[in-house]
Amino acid sequence: MSWGVELWDCVEEVLGQVTSDTEDVCGVYGKFIKERGEVEREYAKNLRKLCGKYLPRGEKSGRGQQGEMSKERAFRLLLTELGYQAGQHEQLSEIYTKTIPQDLKTKAKEDSKLAEKYKKEIKHLQQSVDQAQKSLEKSSLKYKKIQQDWVVAEETLQKGESDCSLSRREVEKLRSISCEKQKQCEESKSLHARQMTTVKERKEEYLQTSLPAALNGLQGLSVGSGQYMKEVWLRCVRAEQEADKVIQGCHKEMERIAEEVRPEEDAQMVIEKFKTGNVPLIEVPEGQTNTIKRSKSKMKISNDTESQTLYQQKRQLQMKVESLEVEISKGQKEMSGLQLMIQSYTSNPQFGDVTKFKAELDRATLKVQLHESDLYALNKELSGVNTRLEGMRRSSSVSSPAIVTHSMPHTSGVLRR
Repeated sequence: MSWGVELWDCVEEVLGQVTSDTEDVCGVYGKFIKERGEVEREYAKNLRKLCGKYLPRGEKSGRGQQGEMSKERAFRLLLTELGYQAGQHEQLSEIYTKTIPQDLKTKAKEDSKLAEKYKKEIKHLQQSVDQAQKSLEKSSLKYKKIQQDWVVAEETLQKGESDCSLSRREVEKLRSISCEKQKQCEESKSLHARQMTTVKERKEEYLQTSLPAALNGLQGLSVGSGQYMKEVWLRCVRAEQEADKVIQGCHKEMERIAEEVRPEEDAQMVIEKFKTGNVPLIEVPEGQTNTIKRSKSKMKISNDTESQTLYQQKRQLQMKVESLEVEISKGQKEMSGLQLMIQSYTSNPQFGDVTKFKAELDRATLKVQLHESDLYALNKELSGVNTRLEGMRRSSSVSSPAIVTHSMPHTSGVLRR
């Protein structure tokens, strides 16, 4: 079913409908999408504000604190993931408030031009038919007048022929006038008939060809506008689906981060934070005090300084290891996001060029690999420090009994005297 066939007598209604559809593209749909984008922008803004409010001061540079506990690290990383979610809502806001409204504005402008073109075309066709109809009406009036004049002339001739008071010459004059009027009447009748044929042809061409073509063009314009809005809605849905993929990835990462909270390890970190590395001495009888004091002073000279230095090294290495682990986690997350973007842009070329994301992925991958290499070296060094500390601890546990045993003969001698 087409408008040209079904709505030939509803031209004004059709023009009004098309005009309304064109205005709705920017008027109703455009405003809705733009306000939808404002909602996304405000939500993203509030998320950013929330993250900034609860992010520890030392973390605003993007680096974790050294020696932070697992629950502190988890909270910081959760805030980071929440920031990435805010980024997705910012991208949606950009699409809704700028990209799509600009496209709708362009589409509405094009449709308005086409609608105005069809409107002028229909108006021109109607004027052509109206002019032909007016000419026919004038011709009809003229024909009726001439026909009436001929009838009057014919009646006058008949009266003259029956009137004996008129001369032959006067009767011939009346007959000549009647013939002239008859001739004019026949000519006017012929012209009127031709004009009727012309009007009929123009109406047929207008109603069967020109008007249906224009109405069908308006129908195509309306269908095209509806199809375009359909694509716009699908575009919005797909943009949200792509954002949801990243957000779901953030949720999985947040779940993993929460699972990595280790309260027991945090308790051990408290030990490492305040531990001095000194080995406690076993209490002995009063008579052994001098010997143990001498032994204790020797141990201080040989062990305490080295122990404190090694524990400082261990703490510094642990802090560096944790810092690198955070950087690697961030880099892996960035790689995951870029991979999703590359997949999305590859599946939907209309989004833009995917080359820049591939270059960013290469850089992010190289950065993560370098961090992993540094992390391996630090872990190896940390393992060496731990081995040395364990050796010192064993040495201290063995040397203490030996000192007490060596001093016993001297003490026994004193008791015998």
